[in-house]
Amino acid sequence: MSATTRPPYIYGEILSRSLSQAQQSELPGFGRFISQGMVVGAFVAFLFPLAGMLLDPENGYNFLLIAWLPYILAVGMGFGVGEGVLMWAFSYVAGQRPNALARATLGIVVQAILLVIFTHFYPEQRPRTTAPLKEWLIFIAIYVAVGAMFGLASGSKFSPVRELLRGTTPPRWLVLNGITGFLLRVLITYATMESTLFLIWMTQLERNQPGLAFAAIALGHCIAALVILFTRMPFWLLLSLALLINFPLAALLTDVLTREQILERNLVIAYLTLWAAFLLCRVSVPHAMLSFLKKEIRYYLID
Repeated sequence: MSATTRPPYIYGEILSRSLSQAQQSELPGFGRFISQGMVVGAFVAFLFPLAGMLLDPENGYNFLLIAWLPYILAVGMGFGVGEGVLMWAFSYVAGQRPNALARATLGIVVQAILLVIFTHFYPEQRPRTTAPLKEWLIFIAIYVAVGAMFGLASGSKFSPVRELLRGTTPPRWLVLNGITGFLLRVLITYATMESTLFLIWMTQLERNQPGLAFAAIALGHCIAALVILFTRMPFWLLLSLALLINFPLAALLTDVLTREQILERNLVIAYLTLWAAFLLCRVSVPHAMLSFLKKEIRYYLID
């Protein structure tokens, strides 16, 4: 048999192998599964103190949820890492990225596995078997919703790390772009969660109008900053909106905060400095102007 004539089944094997390799290439990497699980875990963890403060406004210890938020987020992110690892393992064994329905179902199953492992090592956290039917239905609804949320996010095209590190297109000063973007976006995301809880707490207190107004302004600033930081826009618009939302902070620094308020002043200065570094790394200089500046600098250096 010559090299140019092959049995038909050979081409079928080559085609099936090519399709298998293409499906494997569509499967997101291990790191993306982990980052997706961490983001969803942090979001779900934030919902618990949020719901706790809204459902029990008379609790005098709601302010502790604001202080414990970093710990709560860390626990949620750790749970998300376990979810991401198991989701990646099942998807890798399957050899392809499951569809949305399969991922949601798999997320519920994976969460059940993690809950069994958790209750094995911490039996005191096991749900009460004598709980009323209403509590069990609420628990099952939350369990299914959270599991489906993990499943839909895991293995999807959503790339949290890329969004947090995203800079300019085409990339300029890649490392500084990534560092400033990551720090500012993570900081604003966390500040939005804290300011949300703080605003809810302020509404539950009596006769605290100045604190309520401050909490509302802080939350409004954080939401506007989130939209600006995660939206793709030209630099001139980014600069204009950044100056607009940060002007009140500059006024706060110069006209409101006294020299005795060293901690508050340093926090505002550090925050504005991070914004300035974020914008400087993304400043866009026209190519013609850049060439002109290079020629002028070269001319004066030679002379």
